[in-house]
Amino acid sequence: MSGGIDSSAAALILQEQGYEVVGMTLLTYKDETGSPWVQDARELASKLGIEHHVIDSRKEFKRDVIDYFVNSYLKGETPNPCIRCNEVIKWKFLLDISGQLGCNYISTGHYVQKVERNGLFYIRKGVDPAKDQSYYLWNIGQNVLKKTLFPLGAFTKEDIRKFSEKHGFLKKTKRKESMGVCFLQNSNYRDYLRTVLPASHPALQKGDIVDAENNIIGKHNGFPFYTIGQKRHIENIPPGYCVTKINAEKNRLVVGKRDELLTTAVTIKTFRITPVTSLWQDKKVFIRIRGVDKVPGYYGHLTTDGNSMTVTFDEPVWALTPGQSLVFYHDDWVIGGGIVY
Repeated sequence: MSGGIDSSAAALILQEQGYEVVGMTLLTYKDETGSPWVQDARELASKLGIEHHVIDSRKEFKRDVIDYFVNSYLKGETPNPCIRCNEVIKWKFLLDISGQLGCNYISTGHYVQKVERNGLFYIRKGVDPAKDQSYYLWNIGQNVLKKTLFPLGAFTKEDIRKFSEKHGFLKKTKRKESMGVCFLQNSNYRDYLRTVLPASHPALQKGDIVDAENNIIGKHNGFPFYTIGQKRHIENIPPGYCVTKINAEKNRLVVGKRDELLTTAVTIKTFRITPVTSLWQDKKVFIRIRGVDKVPGYYGHLTTDGNSMTVTFDEPVWALTPGQSLVFYHDDWVIGGGIVY
């Protein structure tokens, strides 16, 4: 429970469905005095008459999410810490605490649905395309899914807003929603890296910008501050050029023509795929490369040798980036996903 509209509505809907609800709020990167959502969640739990627990996960969150985030940029990657958090923090603590408290199910305020087919569980897109969060949950395993309820997946955001207003949660519906990576606190990742890394860190030093023939054509201000496909704020690059590679070991940016970033296939090592091969083997699947609905997905095919997976797209995809998640769908079910490297 974050104290916001979505988790608040989820708790209330479950109550109305007859469940005995217990609330859990995670401390992630600040103590309780610096986490106003904790008090919001506690007040809501009191109003609903439910038991509420505050769990300190700051040590684990720092180690498994924040450090992962920083180290990914130091390797020239572009991480997605929210996907990481769902796997190693949010659901892990939900599952552990639910066992300690004797709860049969766990639940969140995500706008997704769950379906069961032949004893296996799948995440299904939420009915509201603008709020669907299925992309961020591809790495949730069967042991967790079988115990998880998603009360909001069958509703639109507007439905939930009206539901909350009807039940007197006007404060929650008027509060501005948190967007982006929570621990960045609405700043950009570049500023954040500057706060957690010493100014003398090798990755923050100026380095060479080179073309495909290794000709030095300019200087950058620290390679973690640039992303694949970036063309703005880069010194002396020719018109129509952008970043095509980040070489962390040599502290270099490689630039080239935009078309150099078009690809029709990529291999991933970190992946999860349903064991029901009839849903994807020798069949076309839908592949999302971003979590926002305004970025189109692509159709393609999947092959694997068990250790890695090759994703072959039916049309060229631009600027796939190391650290980025690809998520695979059969119709509107999530059947797997993986991380580009």
